[in-house]
Amino acid sequence: MKALGIIIQRELNSRVKTKAFILTTLLTPILFVAVMFLPLLIQKYGGNDDINKVYIIDNSGLYADLFKSSKSFEFINLAANDSTPKGKATALLQINGDLNITPDAATFFSEKQQPPRELTAYINDVLTSAVREKKIDQFSKSSNIEPQVVQELQSLLKSEDRIHVSTIRWDETGQESETLGEVASVVGMALTFCMFFFIMMYGSLVMQSVVEEKTNRIIEVIISSVRPFDLMMGKIIGVGLVGLIQLFIWLIIGGGILVAIQLYFGVDINMSSAMDSQEAMRMMQLNPDLQDGLKGIFNINWIQVVLCLILYFVGGYLLFASLFAMFGSGANDSQEAQQMVMPVTILLMLAFYTGFAAARNPEGSMAFWCALIPFTSPVVMMVRAPFEIPLWELALSVVVLFVTATLMIRLAAKIYRVGILMYGKKVSFAEMFKWLKYK
Repeated sequence: MKALGIIIQRELNSRVKTKAFILTTLLTPILFVAVMFLPLLIQKYGGNDDINKVYIIDNSGLYADLFKSSKSFEFINLAANDSTPKGKATALLQINGDLNITPDAATFFSEKQQPPRELTAYINDVLTSAVREKKIDQFSKSSNIEPQVVQELQSLLKSEDRIHVSTIRWDETGQESETLGEVASVVGMALTFCMFFFIMMYGSLVMQSVVEEKTNRIIEVIISSVRPFDLMMGKIIGVGLVGLIQLFIWLIIGGGILVAIQLYFGVDINMSSAMDSQEAMRMMQLNPDLQDGLKGIFNINWIQVVLCLILYFVGGYLLFASLFAMFGSGANDSQEAQQMVMPVTILLMLAFYTGFAAARNPEGSMAFWCALIPFTSPVVMMVRAPFEIPLWELALSVVVLFVTATLMIRLAAKIYRVGILMYGKKVSFAEMFKWLKYK
């Protein structure tokens, strides 16, 4: 046990105290949040500096007054005989006639090869709306329809009113409860991706550690005073602790950055208290999707989600890390290790795609059985974690996962003790399985 503790401490200190670990741990959440919010910042501050003035020459005299200036663009109406000012960041909209008669009478001139899409979309919307209203007005006059009736029809067509059907779940006892909605599926898919990413990354670190020590022949010195099983378990546990430390730091940094961004953009982070305010209620009524999303977030059983995340990360990591260590012990270099670990990678990819497929029906038969299979349950169960899971299903899945992980560690240790001392020979899978019979 003393040797095991020393190996765990060595693996932990050799990775945590490196500059790469510190930089990766600090910069990853920052880069992740930046990727999410950088488009919003660009759109808010730097999107429309190329063209900020648009000059309009309207020979028809019908459309120039319809364009309204904003913070992004300034529309300047010019007479037909005026000279167009030339300068940087300018554009010209020329309308030579009635667009109802000549649809292609409008031309937009720009100094840029690609003018802002927001500008061109606004111009097209204004002109299209003007042409449509004139056609409707002409139709109402020719058909003897009162203008008030036409206006009411237009307001009805432009109305954003929608029917919202709430869904209620019946359990086995007949009790009614409101469903979680699409937000639970989104949370489940995000957890699925995170579980796949962490198991793959930290399992690969275990394999790299085994290959490096074997290539440098340090293993020959270590194995003289440490049992192969203790050496393998020390690597698995040490790298696993590194992952837990890094994950904990990422959660703290990421949460702090999100709170800072919400405060910067003026978003109230305490949505539960904001529910009582009239402004929040009005916002909910105008946006049913936002209301459904917030209800779904509040109704998720986060205790169950966190419990599943911890249990399935530990169980899934032990299972796959033992496989990575087993195949890494039979390789002579990192390139050969990547080839030998391909079956493990295929298993993880199968679990990943199965998890996203199960997100469409988290309570279906495929999601149920894949949540019981230990090689897919760590990833697939994250899709089901935000939903209500029967206690017996969760207990059975966890027991099967940890029992399989324990058996796999035992089998991997038998192959590991032979493979780490095998040099200069390319080992086949059939030969590795023969090592299981060695005593």
